[in-house]
Amino acid sequence: MKKKLACLVSALLMTFLFWSNAYAASPHLFKDTTGLWWEQSVAECSAANIVGGRGNGLFAPKDSVTRAEAIVFLNRALGHRSEADNYNMAPGGYNFPKDFPEWAKRNVAFAADKGYISKPGIPNMQPKQAASRQEIAVLFANALKLSADGYELTFKDKDAIDPSMKSFVAAAVKHGVMSGKTTELFDPKANVTRGEMAAIVARLFEKGMINPAPDKFFIGKLSAVDVNGKKITVTKGGQAQTYSVDADTLYYRDGKKVGLGLFKANENVKVALDNANKVAVLVYTTANPTTSSGGAVATTTYTGTIQSIMSNPLAVSFKLDAGSINSYPLSTSVVIKQNGLVKDLTALASGTKAEIKVVNGNVTEINLLNTVSSGKELKGYVVNVYLDYLTVRYDDGTHEQLQRLSNVNFYGIERGQRITLTKTDNLITSISSLNETRKIFGYVESVGSSRITIEDLDGYERTVDLANNYRVRDEDGDSIDLDDLDRGDNIEIELNDKGEGKLIKLTSGSSSKSSDLEGEITYIKTSGNYRITIKKYDGSEKTYDVKDNVEVYQDDRKREFNRLYEKDFVKLKLDSSDRVTRIDILNVEVIEGKVTHIDTYDYTIEIENSNGRRTEYDVSSNVKVWEDSKSRTLRNIRSGDKVRLILDNKRYVTVINLGDSSSSSDGSYTGTIYSLDIDDDKIVIEKNGKKTTYILDDDVVVRKNDNGNYLDKLIIGSEVEIKVEKGKVTRIDVDNYERITLKGTLTKISAGRVYIEQDNGTRGGLRITMLLSDRATLRDSRDRSLDISDLGRYVGDEVEFEIRKDEIDYLKIL
Repeated sequence: MKKKLACLVSALLMTFLFWSNAYAASPHLFKDTTGLWWEQSVAECSAANIVGGRGNGLFAPKDSVTRAEAIVFLNRALGHRSEADNYNMAPGGYNFPKDFPEWAKRNVAFAADKGYISKPGIPNMQPKQAASRQEIAVLFANALKLSADGYELTFKDKDAIDPSMKSFVAAAVKHGVMSGKTTELFDPKANVTRGEMAAIVARLFEKGMINPAPDKFFIGKLSAVDVNGKKITVTKGGQAQTYSVDADTLYYRDGKKVGLGLFKANENVKVALDNANKVAVLVYTTANPTTSSGGAVATTTYTGTIQSIMSNPLAVSFKLDAGSINSYPLSTSVVIKQNGLVKDLTALASGTKAEIKVVNGNVTEINLLNTVSSGKELKGYVVNVYLDYLTVRYDDGTHEQLQRLSNVNFYGIERGQRITLTKTDNLITSISSLNETRKIFGYVESVGSSRITIEDLDGYERTVDLANNYRVRDEDGDSIDLDDLDRGDNIEIELNDKGEGKLIKLTSGSSSKSSDLEGEITYIKTSGNYRITIKKYDGSEKTYDVKDNVEVYQDDRKREFNRLYEKDFVKLKLDSSDRVTRIDILNVEVIEGKVTHIDTYDYTIEIENSNGRRTEYDVSSNVKVWEDSKSRTLRNIRSGDKVRLILDNKRYVTVINLGDSSSSSDGSYTGTIYSLDIDDDKIVIEKNGKKTTYILDDDVVVRKNDNGNYLDKLIIGSEVEIKVEKGKVTRIDVDNYERITLKGTLTKISAGRVYIEQDNGTRGGLRITMLLSDRATLRDSRDRSLDISDLGRYVGDEVEFEIRKDEIDYLKIL
């Protein structure tokens, strides 16, 4: 009996050792992924030959994915590893910079020629730069040809998403490519890690949107499980196949590592095979089995012209822009749209320009396009070329960002190029380059002896080397010196074949850099260290330090700094340290009211003031229109809109602010502290999603703050009531902390206390120390439960937490 027992114990021990070593021996299991949320996704991607480790058994899941790595990741996820790694770059035209990583060139060239990144944008790609969440959304949405179809993002930070990328982010979220960092935040500028990238790819495979290796990585139904014989039988595409499992096979259910014995017949599984066709990874799933062809759903988008509609069966005859005419069956649930509105079959008239989406051979969606009429080609200069859109500066001085249709190629288009295009709304339907001198436009940032730095119309700084024989001209065409250019001057630069500046010309009247250096005084400090805050024409505010010997002028007459007043309009001149050295008081007139008529042909606008009186004003051809700090055009203004007009000394409207842009009135206001900058004397209060910036009085009083009645003890996220007098906050009353939600950086866990730091504009920030409630709920970034002992791993991470009766009742890692 004892001998039998010893044998049983020995067998059990050997079995235990077998399974323990199995996990350790797998080449797809890494030391720094084991037991963490991304373990399964990383194992799947590793087994599918999409990504490998960093060496020494490490995967580095928290390392940021660079832009170049993201493209390689995507190529492999789409099943193009061999093709992209060995791509023939003979077509050329990629213009890789000297420091472009050699290992990434073929993959980037492949992606560019496939059309899901911009070929002309390669020189400015910055391949070693970490890829942001919004960039990854654009990359996948573009490669998979996903459409938002009117899907609206609901994240609180959706306005932080680059406007040109918002539709791509919406498409990525709608189709499940990505989700928010939390239910409320997308965090578009955050970097994407290797672990997160693996999770995205694994999710797309499970959804049937990609298949990197149909013969090696697939979803099927388990027909039989033989634990003792170390075999499984899987049915895929109606055919059953038996595969061997090995000692290092990894098994997962619901994200957790398990044994083969927990799998049962008739369950769906993801199977990843190794080079010997043995199972490397087996994962339980509820997803549908892979189609017999091994591929994902075939979706293609075409642009062309409707020829006719046929019945029995219902189909559309469609002439592609490429020239061929094809017939496509209409799905029974086909959706027809025009300008966002749903139409019926009667809208499919012969000769109508359209974009159709074909899924598995059937048309599921038709978007009718209203193209620019023949002969209405637009001309201008390329400001910047991006992944799937560009910014163009038209000859009338306006500029806008335009997306491209799927059949439009940006090949050969580069910054400064003179182009002609046609468009539908904000979609480019055709584009071609002109053989004319390249020009770039912007606002002077700094001037050197042989180069000039400008801020372009997209807000990016660009440095241009000057040619040996460069010239500088003023608005009248007269020669001036380079030193005559001031920061904020609006200029255009003609480039030679080497991309050097050969002619710099000042342009008149169109400088929107005044939004940086011109505006309305909202705060001025005339004692101690001088300071001034101006509300810029775009509606945002900025505070500047002022030199003691600052010069102030009005109509060429000198004035004292202490004779400046709030609501004065001024233009600032800064030194190299961004301190104000000169202030010119501007002779402008401010008109506020409601638009009753606007004429975009004769450039006039009629305003009704608060007394009901209507007045018509002439609008400058270079007028700047702003709404919520975003550039707009006259076409965005409608009758009934509230506006503020800025008139120059000739009574021409030079700036229009859409919306109620008047300064905050005196009174009491309630809301949540959104941000606090003590050094710059600013507090931002949020209420009902609207954020308002207030200037803090030098002697502001804080009351009822359990954390201490001092400005630097205010907790960001607190509910407050503020009192505004003469445009400044003089008192802040804090509601008690019965239950509030806050955010900050986790810095320490000790003896049941949580240490969190918030940025309040001071060097040290605000340090919050609070007890953790015995019943506190703790969650990680994937909303999984945590123990207090787990929190130490997240020191340095951003957290969201709720305070109830002076204790932390809820904490989540962001």
